[in-house]
Amino acid sequence: MRGGAMICALALAGPAAAAAQQLAPPPPPAPVVRMAPVAPMERYPQRARAERLKTVDIPQAAKDAGHNGTAVYTATIGADGKLIALALKQTSMSPAIDAAVEAAARKLYYFAATDKDGTKVQGTVDVVASYARHDADSPGGGIETYTCGDLVREYDWFTAANATRRKLFWLQNAYTSLTSVSRMLEGEQPSQAERLTARKEREAMWAKLIKRCRKTPKKLMLDEVDQRQAYANLVNSF
Repeated sequence: MRGGAMICALALAGPAAAAAQQLAPPPPPAPVVRMAPVAPMERYPQRARAERLKTVDIPQAAKDAGHNGTAVYTATIGADGKLIALALKQTSMSPAIDAAVEAAARKLYYFAATDKDGTKVQGTVDVVASYARHDADSPGGGIETYTCGDLVREYDWFTAANATRRKLFWLQNAYTSLTSVSRMLEGEQPSQAERLTARKEREAMWAKLIKRCRKTPKKLMLDEVDQRQAYANLVNSF
């Protein structure tokens, strides 16, 4: 009987449940998710680029004469990334350095410029490179092995070659700036008047250093420099 009653109850519940389902309101439709349109990626024109070139080597005769300096060439690059032309933008005043930079620039790998749509187009890029015996990146160079004789040769050649240009020999510039740079590295902010005074004092010291080096060409230049390590660090920072 108990089983029969249960079957009877289920039979009666079936039509009632079906009727309840018919009377229940339908579920609300799922919300429509509208995706915001994706804006096209904005692009910008890009200039042509060149493989990095910092220093070059030059013939020994030019080194013995004290040649040092930086040359700049403007390279025209085609849409295919190939070199079209080279034009001397800034001479080093040394034919040997200019020629070495030009020869190296012709062997570099270049990247074409692009317009705002990303299409490769013709463009230009400056190739800058230098040679100096005191430059650690130059073949055989470095301030740690730089002698007074090296200094005199490079200083005399540079000042004579650039007599008509407003260019200062880098080792001299670093030396006369050393006091002010050291103070700034220690967190101080020397005034313009203080910097000018310090530079004037160190210009006089530089003249005496050159004079001493003329008498002792085999001596290391750093042995004649005050604040030896600070000076070497400053020279090597560029």
